[in-house]
Amino acid sequence: DRPRACTSTWGEGTILGQWLCRRFDKKEDIQVFSAPENWNGICQTGPQFTEADCNNKMIGARFFVSGAQASGPIDNGEILSPRDVDGHGTHTATTAAGNKVRASIYGTLLGKVEGIAPQAHVATYKACWLRPGTTRANCNTSDLANAIDMAVADGVDIINYSVGNTMLTVTAPDDLALLAAAKAGVLTLVAGGNDGPNFQTLGSPSGNPAVITVAASSRDGQHSVEAIQIDSPASVAGNYASKEASFTPALIDRGPVNGQLVLVDDDDDTLDANNTGGTIDGCQLLINNDEISGNIALIERGGCEFSEKIANAEDAGAIAVIVFNVSGDPIVMNANSGFRAVNIPAVMIGGADGNLLITELDANEIINVVLDKGIFLSVADNGNVMASFSSRGPGPNQDILKPDVTAPGVNILAGYSPDSISAASGESFAYLSGTSMSAPHVAGVAALLKQGHPDWSPAAIKSALMTTARQDVTLPNDSPAIPFDYGSGHIVPNDANDPGLVYDITDDEYDAYSCGVAAPNISQTRCDELALGGFSFASADLNQPSISVSRLSRARTISRRVTNVSDTSATYAAEIEMPPGVTVQVSPASLTIPAGQTANFDVTLSLMSGPLDAFRFGSLTWVSNDHRVRSVISTRPVSIDAPSEVLSSGGDGSLSFPIDFGYGGSYSTGVHGLNPALISDGFVAPDPDKIFSVFDTVGVEAWSINTDADDAFLRFALFDALTEGNDDLDLYVYFCPVDTNLDCYQAGVSGEATSQEQVDIFNPGTGTYTAYIHGFETDAANASGGTNYQLLTWTFGFVDDPGNMSATGPVFVNPGTSGDITVDWNGLAPNNLYLGGISHNTPDGLVGFTLINIAN
Repeated sequence: DRPRACTSTWGEGTILGQWLCRRFDKKEDIQVFSAPENWNGICQTGPQFTEADCNNKMIGARFFVSGAQASGPIDNGEILSPRDVDGHGTHTATTAAGNKVRASIYGTLLGKVEGIAPQAHVATYKACWLRPGTTRANCNTSDLANAIDMAVADGVDIINYSVGNTMLTVTAPDDLALLAAAKAGVLTLVAGGNDGPNFQTLGSPSGNPAVITVAASSRDGQHSVEAIQIDSPASVAGNYASKEASFTPALIDRGPVNGQLVLVDDDDDTLDANNTGGTIDGCQLLINNDEISGNIALIERGGCEFSEKIANAEDAGAIAVIVFNVSGDPIVMNANSGFRAVNIPAVMIGGADGNLLITELDANEIINVVLDKGIFLSVADNGNVMASFSSRGPGPNQDILKPDVTAPGVNILAGYSPDSISAASGESFAYLSGTSMSAPHVAGVAALLKQGHPDWSPAAIKSALMTTARQDVTLPNDSPAIPFDYGSGHIVPNDANDPGLVYDITDDEYDAYSCGVAAPNISQTRCDELALGGFSFASADLNQPSISVSRLSRARTISRRVTNVSDTSATYAAEIEMPPGVTVQVSPASLTIPAGQTANFDVTLSLMSGPLDAFRFGSLTWVSNDHRVRSVISTRPVSIDAPSEVLSSGGDGSLSFPIDFGYGGSYSTGVHGLNPALISDGFVAPDPDKIFSVFDTVGVEAWSINTDADDAFLRFALFDALTEGNDDLDLYVYFCPVDTNLDCYQAGVSGEATSQEQVDIFNPGTGTYTAYIHGFETDAANASGGTNYQLLTWTFGFVDDPGNMSATGPVFVNPGTSGDITVDWNGLAPNNLYLGGISHNTPDGLVGFTLINIAN
């Protein structure tokens, strides 16, 4: 659905900036649109890309490669121009703004496709590049930030940005660049990420409040999947979904393979080490070679490697292989390392289809099969189901609800680059899935809204999409999805065109938010100015359409402001769906707002009952005669709310910090530390390709420490002041449990734009932690060629009192009250950094720590 006000122009006059991790391949431009106003961009030329490749549709193209080139080799197949050699960028650009065209794959016409805003102009910004041996692009933050800044300067209206990582930060360089873009009037759509379905898998810049973070869900309709074709007998004739093996000769090169289907017989159900197999799994030499020779072999999955099955069938004379799954849908078959090369194609079909064919063969039916790359099966899609891969909230800043909305991102057919070097080449269309596919759907809608409402700010467009979203979305198991899955819900474009009210955000409010998260681009002078002006630095107070209070221990009041963007004055009444066990009060409960004017209101959340330390959801909807303006409420009641860390200095001293209580009963503090840092002096060379790997022999140095069940906390930290020059070192931490039956895993990562890195681990457990120092970029002026650094490590235990710190506080508390904790310390040795913790203990036991950080 598109906003009705735009049905005759489809986004004419708006400019979409695309780089989306990749590039753009020009599609035929048969329509001429009016030239955009205030466009400052260019068509940057390079190999296989001239000014003639731009047109009235793609009006600009640039590429940014200096950061990538400085960081290591680029794949030989890459083209140092805006030319797309991947397909990802072409797909997203055509989804957002493609003209209506016929789409075909491998010569088979699949129908017509059209972008959401087909008359929007497109500008492309290529900032990510394939490295040798990789199939996914690597993006340097310097190139990304430069591309964002240039897109804004060129005059784009909307940025579609399918780039990101899982780092839990909101102050990365592209986070800051996208925030600046919003202040400049440019709205960015960010793909939420494909690291679901676990919670808290959203990273950067998905957690940025200035962007629209888009999750992925399914759509109603149909899509086509590759298939085999059975010509006879009539009882089973038709197409059957299949997936081609990754290591066999490609069907696109072999052409159609026609043959009779024959079930293999290896006459042996005993495998190596006396494991039980089957006579049709093809894991032994076949005994029905005469039947197999010149025909297509049908083999059951399981018992041995796929490569072994196919090799046995080839030795028996098969011209192709069909493997059927034991149960479920087909998968892509991969080969084990050192497999024997085979020279016949192979595909897998689903378990039910395989059993159906066996039944026919058992009845002595002759089954004739065609394997070819251009055969497809149309499959019905069940819409409004969250994609399992879609990253889930909460985001890095849990007082900003993320994601914001969801949109179609599963099995999306759109344009593709025929020059792709990481997938099948020669094809101009492809089905792809991911939040990279859902984001451009919303980007196209945002372009339509911008065209219909040119005076709306990025925050206003975001608000319109969020407050009009619908919530009839489920998980794959049919249970209802929640805001951490879809944010405000699935977009409803027509409703977003007339939202009634919007939540707008000023530059001062964005700056106040930046002060609260200690963004490096905001000065203390500016923060002092905003504080004097009465601006709140709390993230929860940013004028977002959603309301999130991640730590609710006492009554908390959140202020919001709405603007009437309709043509007439309207009266709205507050309709509240309270989160379970939480009271929500809105003041005033009714708003009468003239057209174009604003109104302020407060929302007060109070804990009444229910379990602590779990998020609960509700909503506030402003209802008028013509509109429903819905805001999600997300809150997590907690037993205590205390600072996570307090800092001070000196060998002897005292400090105090406030604490709020969300329960009633006894309370006590515990002392853990203070302990001095373990200082490790090291040297790391610059990593040639800037891509971290634990197997790197250059550009990575490792330090290990053992922990046990008595340890309560572990911190690794690097500091800019403790490296040799102006370096960018990153910190990766892996944990190997003492239980050898458990796998090692990444326990934390810190990859800021400088060497100011930190990884904290509470309750680290028993095993070995290894901190890898990655030389992402070292100062060229360093005499060492790399950089010398110091890694600081701290631990403290559950029982760990060296006698240099004490704490006092309340002993009995009431819910909804506050208190103060006083901490004293003495006798700290000079020239070190000390770290310890004050534990907070309730009748339920230890519920958290406040870290005490003392420099002396």
